[in-house]
Amino acid sequence: MGRIALLALVGMLAALSATAAPAAAAPEVTAVKKLETAVTQRMNTVRKAHGRAPLRAATRLNRAGRQHVVNMARHGYFAHEWSNGDPFGTWIRRYWPGSGYRSWSAGENLYWEGPSTTARRVVRAWMQSPGHRRNLLSRDWRRVGVGVVRVDDPIGTYRRVPTAFVVAAEYGYRSG
Repeated sequence: MGRIALLALVGMLAALSATAAPAAAAPEVTAVKKLETAVTQRMNTVRKAHGRAPLRAATRLNRAGRQHVVNMARHGYFAHEWSNGDPFGTWIRRYWPGSGYRSWSAGENLYWEGPSTTARRVVRAWMQSPGHRRNLLSRDWRRVGVGVVRVDDPIGTYRRVPTAFVVAAEYGYRSG
C-alpha cells in the first residue's frame, strides 16, 4: 500500500510541475559594439607593447564571439563550451575558418563583470592570467573577433546582477 501511495504522490507532483508557470523567458541581451571595438584596440595596444603584430578584426569571428556571449548570457553559464555541451573546437567551426586554409588554430579568452567594465580592465585581467596572457600575446594569432553583451537581469550563475560578458576569439592560420 505504501508503494501505491508513493507512486500516486509522484504522479501528483509530476502533474503539478507540468501545470506550473512556464519557465522564465530568456533575459534581454544588448550588444555593446563600442566596447567590442575598444577591447580589440586595447588588445592591439598591449600586443604592440610586447613586440607583437596587431590582430585584424574579422567579421565572421566577431559574429562567433557575439553569438557565444549571447548564448552564455541567455543560458546563465560561463564556459568555452556551447550551452549544448559542444566544446570550443567543435562549435567554432560553424564560424571559422572558411575555405582555403591548410591548417588553423584558435584560442578564446572569456571575461565577465558588471556592466560598467572597460576595455582596460578586461585586457588587464587577461594579462594577469597565464593562459589568457599566452593567448593574447601569441605570435600565431592573426585575426580576432570580439563579442560583448550586456544583460540587466541575467539568470543562472549571475543571480540577476547586471553583467557584461566579453569574448575574444583569436585565430592563426596558414593559407592552403
